[in-house]
Amino acid sequence: MNDAATFSRTGLRPWVLIALLCACAPLAARATPYVNQNVEITVLSTNLAELHGRGEWGWSALIKSDGRCVLFDTGNHPDTVLANAEVLGVDLSCITDVVLSHHHADHSGGVLSIYAAIGGEKDRFARVHVAQGYFLERPRDDGSEGNIMIAARKELEAKGVKFNIYDAATEILPGIWATGPIERVHPEKNYPTFFNVKTDAGIEVDWIPESQGLAILTEEGFVVVLGCGHAGVVNTLTHVQNVIDRKPIAAVMGGFHLFNANQETLDWVGERLAEIAPKHVMGAHCTGVQPLYEIRKGANMNRKHAVIGSVGATYKSGEGFTPGMLAR
Repeated sequence: MNDAATFSRTGLRPWVLIALLCACAPLAARATPYVNQNVEITVLSTNLAELHGRGEWGWSALIKSDGRCVLFDTGNHPDTVLANAEVLGVDLSCITDVVLSHHHADHSGGVLSIYAAIGGEKDRFARVHVAQGYFLERPRDDGSEGNIMIAARKELEAKGVKFNIYDAATEILPGIWATGPIERVHPEKNYPTFFNVKTDAGIEVDWIPESQGLAILTEEGFVVVLGCGHAGVVNTLTHVQNVIDRKPIAAVMGGFHLFNANQETLDWVGERLAEIAPKHVMGAHCTGVQPLYEIRKGANMNRKHAVIGSVGATYKSGEGFTPGMLAR
């Protein structure tokens, strides 16, 4: 697929929008969906660390589900995920698939070192899943390339890793969906405005068209993992329910990029989450501490069900989040 393709500001190309407007039947109406029974997610990189591991400006989470093993993002510094996994006693050798939320270095900085540590044997680290737009050029003011994953892709492909690029929501493993580019039906602009992207339309502010999440279907509904939520946490959850299936949101976790949001924005997010009604919320990485408190209040949630993400925090089916001591 051509990564330089022009994107609509909704995050989807026009023909995909037409398909959505034609109201293709929900997943449950098309086929019997696979429902994951045993989901466990462990945070391996985020800003807050307590007794175990190291914090950084980054994000990574390991998803284990019914015998399958997926790494969502790879942290910022090359050794953070590896070091935290060792401290936490987490075995990364089960990873077959890596999902990258977007090209920023705080989500892809560990990709080569993690492959070097576990890849190349059997089915380990065999596939990487990204959304359309991931490999667009990001020219810097000094003329250098701002997208480190363009070079990393070449290196990994030379080792046999397959890159899958999606322009629509795709079931990558049974009951586990990469959202692909997210339809931006709400005016969330949770991205910095000081980076550029090169598209067919020319050089413009990088609105991170490839921003995607991961949706895992469980008996309680979808567990949704975000990277920075540059497409917006509300847009992401709306996309999951509109495009994949109209199931409840059992949990949402990751970065919501609200650390510098104003009160009006936080109130709006809280109100929308109250409508969507996720059972559990974990705001990590770029969400911000006070913003999490504000959206917790706006969504009418308590400190048991809306928490701050920390290194080593977990989500388990039927139990919800187990955060650190300070993270409630």
